[in-house]
Formats: sequence, structure tokens, C-alpha cells
Amino acid sequence: MCTVTLIPLGAGRAAGLRIACNRDESRQRPAALSPQLRRFGHRSALLPVDPASDGTWIAANDAGLAMVLLNLNMGPAGAAPRPARPSRGTIIPSLLHCDDLHSAVRLACRLADQPLAPFRLVLANRTEMIEVAAAPMAGARGPWRLVERPRLAGPVLLTSSGLGDDLVEGPRRQLFEEWFPIEPSLSEEAIAARQDGFHRHSWPDRQHLSVCMRRADACTVSCTIIELRPQIAVMTYRPQPPDEAGPSVSLTLHGRPAGRA
Repeated sequence: MCTVTLIPLGAGRAAGLRIACNRDESRQRPAALSPQLRRFGHRSALLPVDPASDGTWIAANDAGLAMVLLNLNMGPAGAAPRPARPSRGTIIPSLLHCDDLHSAVRLACRLADQPLAPFRLVLANRTEMIEVAAAPMAGARGPWRLVERPRLAGPVLLTSSGLGDDLVEGPRRQLFEEWFPIEPSLSEEAIAARQDGFHRHSWPDRQHLSVCMRRADACTVSCTIIELRPQIAVMTYRPQPPDEAGPSVSLTLHGRPAGRA
């Protein structure tokens, strides 16, 4: 369960992308470990780590790729036991060795044929985004579908909830469209502040539907920011709900062309 926004910054060779991700989790799930630098084949990547799976829901590698994972919930999660499946937290680590967006997408589509619970995977570089959705889809040629945005021309929202994605999509998207668009005169600092404000937003009378969510069994537990710039990625991790004061951790990863050790 997550709310993810992607905001393009700049243009041309200076183009960048700012990604913010609220992670919503069960109140019983162990707290994640702060971002680490790990090696994946010939690539290095930054990622917070879920101790339950040794996996992650968000990462950036030194090829300039960012990846974010959302659960795909066709309806409310039931209380019945679920069949044993590999953890979705292993999906992103299995892709972090990739050198470019399209090779990561090809590999992700093969992963979508495995017996994983339904998911939506966002893969992006500084100017492009592709979403792989893996679940039984009516009319699809398999268990997955692609949503491709070859040029990120404006802000993008993706969101999910264990109550059912359709339940939260409407109110969160309406708020998103009110919060954005971004006026041309806004500085990058002002754009970042607006994005952060969106991820802090909570309706007092509808907290279960809010971007910064709270309900009896689950809540927003952290917020992660990735900034992709030419030759650099910065990850900032806040290990608490984004509307609460607390420390943050920031790590920087320098880009490395393919073929260089």
C-alpha cells in the first residue's frame, strides 16, 4: 500500500525527476531499515530494506533508474489465509543490476509471469516512466500490462490501499489535481515543498482515505524521496509518517556508465 508521485524538474540535459513515496503498512509489521548502499551485479543501488523479506519497495541505482513497487488490490484484503507466494519485496532487487529502463521493463515482464501476488511496478529514469501491472486483466495477453509514458510532461500520481485501490483512487486523485498543476513561475524548491505538502495531507474525518493514512490496523509509516539528476541520485528517507516531525536520512549515489566497474 503506497501513494507515489512523480514530478518532472527542469528540461533538456538538465532534466530531473523527483519521486515521493508514502509507504502504508500494517501496524504489526517490523520497522524498515534505513537506506543502504548495496551491490547488484555490476551496479550499486540505494534502498531501504524490509527486514521481513530483505527486499524493498523503492530504490535507485547508479544507472539513473528509480523503481517503486505498489500492491495491486482489486478489493478489500480478506481475513482468509493466502497461499504461500514469493515476497513482492524481492522484485526490485532482482532488477537493480539493469543498465537502462527498457532492459529493466523486459525483465519485469518476465517476473510478472511468476506466482507473485498482484503488483504495480513503476520504473523511471529522468525523463521516462513505464508501469508494469501484474494481475489477471480482462482482455490482456497475459497476466501483465504496460503503461508507458515516453515523456513525463507533468505530475503523475499512483496510489493503492488494502481497502481496495478503487476506494482511495477517487479522493486522492481529486486532491492531487487540486494540488497540482505547477505554475511555470514556481521554483524547484517550491515544487518540492508542494509535493511534500501533498504527501503530508490528511483529512481529519477521512483518515483511512488520506494520502498520509491512518486506520486501526495500518498507517503511513514512512516517506521516501528520490531525486534523479544528471549523473546523480539522492535518496531521503523519513522513518515516520510525513506529517510528524522527526529525523531523516539522506544518501547520494553518483552515476556510472554501463561497462565501467
